[in-house]
Amino acid sequence: MNQQELTDLFTLRPQNFAWFLGAGASRSSGLPTADDVIWYMKQRYYCSQENQEISRHDVQNPRVKNIIQSYMDSKGFPEKWSDEEYTTYFEKIFGDDRERQRRFLNGILNEENVMLSVGNRVFGALIAMKQIKVLFTTNFDSVVEKAVAEVSGKSIAAYHLEGSKSINDAFNNEEFPIYCKLHGDFRYESIKNLSTDLAAQNTDLASCLINSGNRFGFIVAGYSGRDQSIMDLFYKVIESNNPFPNGLYWLGIKGAEAPPSVERLLTKAKEKGINAHYIQIETFDAFLLRLWRNIENKPQDINLKVQKTDYCTVDLQLPEPGEGTPLLRLNAGKA
Repeated sequence: MNQQELTDLFTLRPQNFAWFLGAGASRSSGLPTADDVIWYMKQRYYCSQENQEISRHDVQNPRVKNIIQSYMDSKGFPEKWSDEEYTTYFEKIFGDDRERQRRFLNGILNEENVMLSVGNRVFGALIAMKQIKVLFTTNFDSVVEKAVAEVSGKSIAAYHLEGSKSINDAFNNEEFPIYCKLHGDFRYESIKNLSTDLAAQNTDLASCLINSGNRFGFIVAGYSGRDQSIMDLFYKVIESNNPFPNGLYWLGIKGAEAPPSVERLLTKAKEKGINAHYIQIETFDAFLLRLWRNIENKPQDINLKVQKTDYCTVDLQLPEPGEGTPLLRLNAGKA
Protein backbone atom coordinates (compact mmCIF):
# COMPACT_ATOMS: atom_id res chain seq x y z
CA MET A 1 0.00 0.00 0.00
CA ASN A 2 1.21 3.53 -0.78
CA GLN A 3 0.34 6.85 0.83
CA GLN A 4 -2.31 7.76 -1.75
CA GLU A 5 -4.16 4.49 -1.11
CA LEU A 6 -4.09 5.19 2.62
CA THR A 7 -5.30 8.72 1.93
CA ASP A 8 -8.27 7.35 -0.02
CA LEU A 9 -9.01 4.89 2.78
CA PHE A 10 -8.83 7.50 5.52
CA THR A 11 -10.81 10.23 3.79
CA LEU A 12 -13.61 7.78 2.98
CA ARG A 13 -14.25 7.06 6.68
CA PRO A 14 -11.84 9.00 8.95
CA GLN A 15 -13.82 8.05 12.07
CA ASN A 16 -12.71 4.43 11.59
CA PHE A 17 -9.14 5.23 12.64
CA ALA A 18 -7.33 5.96 15.88
CA TRP A 19 -3.92 7.64 15.71
CA PHE A 20 -0.65 7.08 17.53
CA LEU A 21 1.95 9.87 17.45
CA GLY A 22 5.63 9.73 18.34
CA ALA A 23 8.17 12.53 18.64
CA GLY A 24 8.68 12.68 14.86
CA ALA A 25 5.23 14.22 14.53
CA SER A 26 6.35 17.21 16.65
CA ARG A 27 9.76 17.74 15.07
CA SER A 28 8.46 20.01 12.30
CA SER A 29 7.10 22.33 14.99
CA GLY A 30 10.63 22.88 16.29
CA LEU A 31 10.68 20.31 19.09
CA PRO A 32 13.30 17.58 19.45
CA THR A 33 12.79 13.90 18.69
CA ALA A 34 13.79 11.16 21.13
CA ASP A 35 17.13 10.90 19.31
CA ASP A 36 17.69 14.64 19.70
CA VAL A 37 16.99 14.35 23.44
CA ILE A 38 19.50 11.49 23.68
CA TRP A 39 22.20 13.64 22.09
CA TYR A 40 21.38 16.55 24.40
CA MET A 41 21.98 14.21 27.35
CA LYS A 42 25.16 12.74 25.85
CA GLN A 43 26.51 16.25 25.37
CA ARG A 44 25.54 17.20 28.91
CA TYR A 45 27.13 14.10 30.46
CA TYR A 46 30.34 14.37 28.43
CA CYS A 47 30.81 18.05 29.26
CA SER A 48 30.23 17.52 32.99
CA GLN A 49 32.61 14.56 33.20
CA GLU A 50 35.37 15.94 30.95
CA ASN A 51 35.06 19.62 31.94
CA GLN A 52 34.36 20.62 28.36
CA GLU A 53 32.09 23.25 26.82
CA ILE A 54 30.16 22.06 23.76
CA SER A 55 26.98 23.77 22.60
CA ARG A 56 23.96 21.96 21.23
CA HIS A 57 24.75 23.55 17.88
CA ASP A 58 28.26 22.03 17.94
CA VAL A 59 26.78 18.56 18.47
CA GLN A 60 25.40 18.75 14.93
CA ASN A 61 29.00 18.48 13.71
CA PRO A 62 29.74 14.80 12.85
CA ARG A 63 33.31 15.12 14.18
CA VAL A 64 32.06 16.34 17.57
CA LYS A 65 29.44 13.59 17.64
CA ASN A 66 32.12 10.97 17.02
CA ILE A 67 34.25 12.30 19.90
CA ILE A 68 31.29 12.19 22.31
CA GLN A 69 30.13 8.76 21.12
CA SER A 70 33.64 7.31 21.42
CA TYR A 71 33.78 8.57 25.00
CA MET A 72 30.38 7.00 25.78
CA ASP A 73 31.48 3.69 24.23
CA SER A 74 34.65 3.71 26.36
CA LYS A 75 32.55 4.14 29.51
CA GLY A 76 30.32 1.16 28.75
CA PHE A 77 27.18 3.03 27.75
CA PRO A 78 24.69 1.30 25.40
CA GLU A 79 25.64 1.18 21.74
CA LYS A 80 24.43 3.96 19.47
CA TRP A 81 20.78 3.37 18.40
CA SER A 82 20.33 0.81 21.18
CA ASP A 83 16.83 0.70 22.67
CA GLU A 84 18.41 1.23 26.11
CA GLU A 85 20.06 4.55 25.25
CA TYR A 86 17.15 6.80 26.24
CA THR A 87 16.49 5.36 29.68
CA THR A 88 20.18 4.84 30.49
CA TYR A 89 21.09 8.49 29.98
CA PHE A 90 18.08 9.71 31.95
CA GLU A 91 19.10 7.45 34.83
CA LYS A 92 22.77 8.51 34.71
CA ILE A 93 22.03 12.23 34.60
CA PHE A 94 18.91 12.60 36.74
CA GLY A 95 18.77 9.48 38.89
CA ASP A 96 15.25 9.27 40.27
CA ASP A 97 14.90 13.05 40.68
CA ARG A 98 11.55 13.74 38.97
CA GLU A 99 11.76 17.49 39.44
CA ARG A 100 15.10 17.73 37.60
CA GLN A 101 13.66 15.62 34.79
CA ARG A 102 10.63 17.88 34.57
CA ARG A 103 12.76 21.05 34.49
CA PHE A 104 14.98 19.60 31.77
CA LEU A 105 11.99 18.65 29.62
CA ASN A 106 10.34 21.99 30.28
CA GLY A 107 13.41 23.69 28.86
CA ILE A 108 13.35 21.83 25.55
CA LEU A 109 9.60 21.19 25.15
CA ASN A 110 8.20 24.49 26.41
CA GLU A 111 5.20 25.78 24.46
CA GLU A 112 7.11 28.98 23.73
CA ASN A 113 9.42 26.89 21.53
CA VAL A 114 6.53 25.52 19.46
CA MET A 115 6.03 26.85 15.94
CA LEU A 116 3.08 24.95 14.51
CA SER A 117 3.64 23.48 11.06
CA VAL A 118 0.90 22.84 8.52
CA GLY A 119 0.82 19.17 9.56
CA ASN A 120 0.18 20.14 13.17
CA ARG A 121 -2.60 22.51 12.11
CA VAL A 122 -4.23 19.83 9.93
CA PHE A 123 -4.14 17.42 12.85
CA GLY A 124 -5.71 19.99 15.15
CA ALA A 125 -8.40 20.67 12.57
CA LEU A 126 -9.22 16.97 12.17
CA ILE A 127 -9.67 16.69 15.94
CA ALA A 128 -11.81 19.83 16.07
CA MET A 129 -13.97 18.48 13.22
CA LYS A 130 -14.31 15.15 15.11
CA GLN A 131 -12.70 13.26 12.25
CA ILE A 132 -10.11 11.97 14.70
CA LYS A 133 -11.85 10.41 17.67
CA VAL A 134 -8.96 8.81 19.53
CA LEU A 135 -5.30 9.80 19.75
CA PHE A 136 -2.48 8.20 21.75
CA THR A 137 1.03 9.60 22.05
CA THR A 138 4.29 9.02 23.88
CA ASN A 139 5.06 12.74 23.59
CA PHE A 140 5.24 15.03 26.62
CA ASP A 141 4.70 18.27 24.66
CA SER A 142 1.63 20.44 24.09
CA VAL A 143 1.70 20.60 20.28
CA VAL A 144 -1.70 18.93 19.85
CA GLU A 145 -3.35 21.17 22.44
CA LYS A 146 -1.90 24.28 20.81
CA ALA A 147 -2.92 23.13 17.30
CA VAL A 148 -6.55 22.50 18.29
CA ALA A 149 -6.73 25.90 19.97
CA GLU A 150 -5.18 27.77 17.04
CA VAL A 151 -7.40 26.39 14.27
CA SER A 152 -10.69 26.14 16.17
CA GLY A 153 -10.53 28.26 19.30
CA LYS A 154 -11.46 25.12 21.25
CA SER A 155 -9.47 23.31 23.90
CA ILE A 156 -8.59 19.67 24.39
CA ALA A 157 -7.35 18.11 27.61
CA ALA A 158 -5.18 15.02 27.72
CA TYR A 159 -5.66 11.93 29.83
CA HIS A 160 -2.28 11.05 31.31
CA LEU A 161 -0.72 9.41 34.34
CA GLU A 162 -2.47 11.79 36.72
CA GLY A 163 -6.20 11.23 36.43
CA SER A 164 -5.94 8.11 34.26
CA LYS A 165 -8.78 6.22 35.90
CA SER A 166 -11.52 8.11 34.04
CA ILE A 167 -10.28 7.36 30.54
CA ASN A 168 -12.11 4.07 30.08
CA ASP A 169 -15.38 5.57 31.28
CA ALA A 170 -14.94 8.30 28.67
CA PHE A 171 -14.20 5.71 25.98
CA ASN A 172 -17.20 3.52 26.88
CA ASN A 173 -19.47 6.59 26.92
CA GLU A 174 -18.04 7.73 23.56
CA GLU A 175 -16.92 11.06 24.97
CA PHE A 176 -14.73 11.77 21.96
CA PRO A 177 -12.20 13.06 21.18
CA ILE A 178 -10.01 11.09 23.59
CA TYR A 179 -6.41 12.28 23.76
CA CYS A 180 -4.04 10.14 25.82
CA LYS A 181 -0.43 10.85 26.80
CA LEU A 182 0.88 7.42 27.71
CA HIS A 183 4.15 8.67 29.23
CA GLY A 184 2.68 11.67 30.98
CA ASP A 185 2.94 15.44 30.55
CA PHE A 186 6.14 17.34 31.41
CA ARG A 187 4.04 19.99 33.18
CA TYR A 188 3.15 17.43 35.84
CA GLU A 189 5.29 15.41 38.23
CA SER A 190 4.29 11.99 36.89
CA ILE A 191 6.35 11.38 33.76
CA LYS A 192 7.90 8.15 32.52
CA ASN A 193 11.53 8.20 31.43
CA LEU A 194 13.40 5.66 33.54
CA SER A 195 13.64 1.95 32.77
CA THR A 196 11.57 1.08 35.85
CA ASP A 197 8.89 3.51 34.63
CA LEU A 198 8.80 2.13 31.11
CA ALA A 199 8.80 -1.54 32.07
CA ALA A 200 4.99 -1.46 32.03
CA GLN A 201 2.30 0.98 31.05
CA ASN A 202 -0.34 2.47 33.32
CA THR A 203 -3.12 -0.15 33.54
CA ASP A 204 -5.99 2.22 32.74
CA LEU A 205 -4.28 3.93 29.82
CA ALA A 206 -3.10 0.60 28.45
CA SER A 207 -6.61 -0.84 28.67
CA CYS A 208 -7.97 2.09 26.68
CA LEU A 209 -5.39 1.58 23.92
CA ILE A 210 -6.25 -2.13 23.67
CA ASN A 211 -9.99 -1.36 23.58
CA SER A 212 -9.33 1.22 20.86
CA GLY A 213 -7.37 -1.37 18.89
CA ASN A 214 -10.40 -3.64 19.02
CA ARG A 215 -12.66 -0.93 17.63
CA PHE A 216 -10.56 1.14 15.23
CA GLY A 217 -7.80 0.83 12.71
CA PHE A 218 -4.55 2.54 13.79
CA ILE A 219 -2.33 5.01 11.94
CA VAL A 220 1.09 5.35 13.60
CA ALA A 221 3.19 8.42 12.72
CA GLY A 222 6.55 9.69 13.91
CA TYR A 223 7.22 6.68 16.14
CA SER A 224 10.21 4.32 15.87
CA GLY A 225 8.93 1.52 18.14
CA ARG A 226 11.75 2.15 20.64
CA ASP A 227 9.65 1.52 23.78
CA GLN A 228 9.03 -2.20 24.30
CA SER A 229 6.15 -1.62 26.72
CA ILE A 230 4.28 0.25 23.95
CA MET A 231 5.04 -2.46 21.41
CA ASP A 232 3.75 -5.03 23.90
CA LEU A 233 0.39 -3.23 23.89
CA PHE A 234 0.20 -3.50 20.11
CA TYR A 235 0.97 -7.22 20.40
CA LYS A 236 -1.83 -7.57 22.95
CA VAL A 237 -4.23 -6.03 20.47
CA ILE A 238 -3.04 -8.48 17.80
CA GLU A 239 -3.72 -11.41 20.14
CA SER A 240 -7.20 -10.14 21.06
CA ASN A 241 -10.52 -11.20 19.53
CA ASN A 242 -11.02 -8.28 17.15
CA PRO A 243 -7.56 -6.86 16.37
CA PHE A 244 -7.35 -3.64 14.35
CA PRO A 245 -10.59 -4.21 12.39
CA ASN A 246 -9.73 -1.37 10.01
CA GLY A 247 -6.04 -2.14 9.65
CA LEU A 248 -2.67 -1.09 11.09
CA TYR A 249 -0.70 1.47 9.08
CA TRP A 250 2.79 2.52 10.18
CA LEU A 251 4.20 5.64 8.54
CA GLY A 252 7.92 6.02 7.88
CA ILE A 253 10.09 8.44 5.92
CA LYS A 254 10.83 7.58 2.29
CA GLY A 255 14.12 5.79 1.79
CA ALA A 256 14.19 4.42 5.35
CA GLU A 257 13.41 0.79 6.06
CA ALA A 258 11.04 -0.13 8.86
CA PRO A 259 12.87 -0.55 12.20
CA PRO A 260 13.26 -4.26 13.10
CA SER A 261 10.79 -4.00 16.01
CA VAL A 262 8.17 -2.49 13.68
CA GLU A 263 8.85 -5.07 10.97
CA ARG A 264 8.33 -7.91 13.47
CA LEU A 265 5.08 -6.38 14.69
CA LEU A 266 3.67 -5.93 11.19
CA THR A 267 4.67 -9.47 10.21
CA LYS A 268 2.82 -10.82 13.25
CA ALA A 269 -0.20 -8.70 12.40
CA LYS A 270 -0.30 -10.02 8.83
CA GLU A 271 -0.11 -13.60 10.14
CA LYS A 272 -3.29 -12.83 12.10
CA GLY A 273 -5.03 -11.64 8.94
CA ILE A 274 -4.76 -7.93 9.77
CA ASN A 275 -4.38 -5.46 6.92
CA ALA A 276 -0.99 -4.18 8.10
CA HIS A 277 1.45 -2.02 6.11
CA TYR A 278 4.59 0.07 6.45
CA ILE A 279 3.94 3.14 4.30
CA GLN A 280 6.68 5.51 3.21
CA ILE A 281 5.87 9.24 3.20
CA GLU A 282 7.88 12.37 2.43
CA THR A 283 7.24 14.05 5.80
CA PHE A 284 4.52 14.21 8.44
CA ASP A 285 3.53 17.66 7.12
CA ALA A 286 3.33 16.50 3.51
CA PHE A 287 1.18 13.49 4.36
CA LEU A 288 -1.24 15.42 6.59
CA LEU A 289 -1.59 18.11 3.93
CA ARG A 290 -2.34 15.36 1.40
CA LEU A 291 -5.13 14.13 3.68
CA TRP A 292 -6.47 17.65 4.11
CA ARG A 293 -6.64 18.32 0.37
CA ASN A 294 -8.68 15.16 -0.14
CA ILE A 295 -11.24 15.87 2.59
CA GLU A 296 -14.47 17.31 1.22
CA ASN A 297 -16.72 19.98 2.75
CA LYS A 298 -14.08 21.50 5.01
CA PRO A 299 -15.37 24.43 7.09
CA GLN A 300 -14.04 27.57 5.42
CA ASP A 301 -13.02 29.27 8.67
CA ILE A 302 -10.95 26.25 9.75
CA ASN A 303 -9.48 25.80 6.27
CA LEU A 304 -8.20 29.37 6.28
CA LYS A 305 -6.45 28.81 9.61
CA VAL A 306 -4.94 25.52 8.44
CA GLN A 307 -3.49 26.75 5.17
CA LYS A 308 -3.15 30.42 6.15
CA THR A 309 -3.76 31.40 2.53
CA ASP A 310 -6.68 32.87 0.62
CA TYR A 311 -7.49 34.19 -2.84
CA CYS A 312 -7.76 37.93 -3.37
CA THR A 313 -8.05 40.35 -6.28
CA VAL A 314 -4.81 42.12 -7.17
CA ASP A 315 -4.74 45.32 -9.21
CA LEU A 316 -1.19 46.38 -10.10
CA GLN A 317 -0.70 49.71 -11.85
CA LEU A 318 1.59 49.28 -14.87
CA PRO A 319 4.03 52.11 -15.65
CA GLU A 320 3.42 54.34 -18.67
CA PRO A 321 5.43 53.50 -21.81
CA GLY A 322 8.74 55.35 -21.82
CA GLU A 323 12.47 55.03 -22.06
CA GLY A 324 13.20 53.92 -18.51
CA THR A 325 15.19 50.86 -17.46
CA PRO A 326 13.19 47.66 -18.13
CA LEU A 327 11.76 45.85 -15.11
CA LEU A 328 13.07 42.53 -16.41
CA ARG A 329 16.17 42.00 -18.51
CA LEU A 330 16.83 38.67 -20.23
CA ASN A 331 20.34 37.58 -21.19
CA ALA A 332 20.65 34.98 -23.94
CA GLY A 333 23.80 33.64 -25.46
CA LYS A 334 24.34 33.62 -29.19
CA ALA A 335 23.64 30.39 -31.06
